[in-house]
Amino acid sequence: MNQQQIKKEIEAHHIRWIQIHFTDLMGGLRVFHVPADRFIKDDVLAKGSRFDGSSVGFRKVERSDMLAVPDPDTFLVLPHLEGEALIRANLCDVDYNPYRAGPRHILHRAVDTAKSQGFDSIMISPEIEFYVFDHNENKFTEIKANQGYFIAPPLDNAKEYRKRLSDVLMACGCQVKYHHHESGKSQHEIEIAELDAIPAADFCCFFKYVARDIASTYNFDITFMPKPFSNEAGSGMHAHIALYKKGKNMFADDNDPFGLNQTARYFIGGILDHSRGIAAIANPTLNSYKRLIPHYEAPIYLAWAPHNRSSLIRIPSKKNVDVEVRNADPAANPYLLFTALTHAGLDGIKKKINYEPITKNIYKMTDEEIKENNIKRLPTNLMEALEEFKQDTVLMDAIGRDGAELYIDTKTEEWHHYMGEITDQDYKYYFHC
Repeated sequence: MNQQQIKKEIEAHHIRWIQIHFTDLMGGLRVFHVPADRFIKDDVLAKGSRFDGSSVGFRKVERSDMLAVPDPDTFLVLPHLEGEALIRANLCDVDYNPYRAGPRHILHRAVDTAKSQGFDSIMISPEIEFYVFDHNENKFTEIKANQGYFIAPPLDNAKEYRKRLSDVLMACGCQVKYHHHESGKSQHEIEIAELDAIPAADFCCFFKYVARDIASTYNFDITFMPKPFSNEAGSGMHAHIALYKKGKNMFADDNDPFGLNQTARYFIGGILDHSRGIAAIANPTLNSYKRLIPHYEAPIYLAWAPHNRSSLIRIPSKKNVDVEVRNADPAANPYLLFTALTHAGLDGIKKKINYEPITKNIYKMTDEEIKENNIKRLPTNLMEALEEFKQDTVLMDAIGRDGAELYIDTKTEEWHHYMGEITDQDYKYYFHC
């Protein structure tokens, strides 16, 4: 869209307010609102809007001015709000140079790298799980722990909410494949068709925003926290990914028993090779590692196979093959996650990294079998993952030194604050030591 087309949309839909969205480095959504007439009159589309970068963790106070410059292709009339539209912004310095630690810019660079290596597009389908808390819940109709997968109404008491959310997503142009209750009690998922990498990351941010916005009208609270309950399944953000060239899936081979060609196998090898460092981005909170434990369908072992849910990478049974990376959770910044996966996979193609598939249930293997098959595992905590990330030059270069170092510093500080807190568990285990 150009300015004239956006102006027509504003007039046709009686838009009074424009929400301008961008994402901070940790994945948090930032929003400010501009009157629609000022948006046009002040030429915000071309000139952008100034904001304080120090208040969102991007800059130091003495050099904090930044610009949010809207991307005209992301203009969207919000069907669930009267007279409001949304547009997503790219981040720049005051001279209109792209901000090097801007998450959207980082993913743009990754897409350009893939194109330079002959791949026209990176297609990604994210699967975002989340929990819904109903303030009017009847305790006598609760779902049993981890027995919620595809449960039917009325036990699935958030069906109308999911349907409304899906309707809004479809009105916004998203191709919803289905919605359903997930395994955890009050856990849910809405799956969409694949998108190009940048729109896929945009969707993840938009989904969390609109899911929360609509939940408030149902008197629901929702959380994308990776592990809100110790005895229930955690929430993941699986990413199905495939590389394309001239509309052709560059991972597919109909003559292969798994439907994969050698390029796909090298791409898988690259992700597995870098997955311990990727964990710092894919699983970015201390809570994330409470999800990554055996027997809750959360992968901890660095392996791949068709259909195998005990491995980090699974190849789903479907005609248009893709690679499903299963360890990420909804706390991850999708721009950084998709960047890391892209660069890791391309590194695998470049270096011809190959891992043989592990078709057995790894959770039922003995320690000896795991050692024999040379199966490594993901980091067990955030600090371990950050150390792996620091040592991974491919990932550090992919994110860019400015963004990577800021990310590591912020997450290290988070770790120290968290570890400095005294909880009920400290008293439970150590009060009488």
